[in-house]
Amino acid sequence: MLFSLQKYLAPLPSGGVGGGLLAGGGLLLIFLLISCEKEISLDYHQVDALYVAEATLTQNGTSVRLTTTQNMTDNNRNAHNVEGATIVLSSEGYVLDTLRYANNGNYKSEVKGMAGETYELDIRLADGTRFTSTSTMQQPPVMNSFRFVWKEVVGERLLFGDLKLQDIAHEANYYFMHIYRNNVGYRWAVMTDEHNPGEELQQLFSITTERELDSGNSDELKDGDRIRLEIRSIDRRSYDYLYSMQVMDRSGTNPIANFSGGCLGYFSACHVINHNTIFRRSEVETE
Repeated sequence: MLFSLQKYLAPLPSGGVGGGLLAGGGLLLIFLLISCEKEISLDYHQVDALYVAEATLTQNGTSVRLTTTQNMTDNNRNAHNVEGATIVLSSEGYVLDTLRYANNGNYKSEVKGMAGETYELDIRLADGTRFTSTSTMQQPPVMNSFRFVWKEVVGERLLFGDLKLQDIAHEANYYFMHIYRNNVGYRWAVMTDEHNPGEELQQLFSITTERELDSGNSDELKDGDRIRLEIRSIDRRSYDYLYSMQVMDRSGTNPIANFSGGCLGYFSACHVINHNTIFRRSEVETE
């Protein structure tokens, strides 16, 4: 069984370790915060806006959200939605559709992806700027099970989300997994089958410590929270982009470019499945 351990917060690519794991330096941090009286002025440099495309083609249809980046001092989110773009979806040189503008920077098409097909997304702006990306649709992912479980790590009880997938044999597979809590992104991770192809794969999402769960913190899971697990089978280009986001804090580099032309974001043709459950602490198993 391939084993992967990851904890990441949404929106991408925020991440960190469980609250209780940082307790050792807590008193020192509090002391420093309450002892410092001098105001600190932060100088945010204004930079030119960059375009960002969040594009997916699934078995249910195609969607693209096109926006621009914003400076730290800019609170007007709606001003960064990009209207008036021409977005064309093609496959093997044949135009499948020109996406229609919906609202808030969102463009839509009813074109549905088919496994094994490679798609190209061509984004053209009024000023002649052009961005392109390609992605190959994968086979549907297969979920064997998902549960919450307690595990003891270095004398501390930690809560994990335990996901098991059945890998597809005889091909390289890549997966993107995202946990939503009450419809808000909560944890995400990517995984490849390269070390255990065709077998059962396991992904552990680090949730929190037992001590933090008992604290009543609003960020912690609570009985009755609605949990939706979204699993995507993605291609290697999408995996490389997401994995580079996952490690960018440690590597000190930007994500691998997925679009040509300097556009941020990525285009992914992927099969998507969802699993819904309710968090009940009394039902959490112990290992």
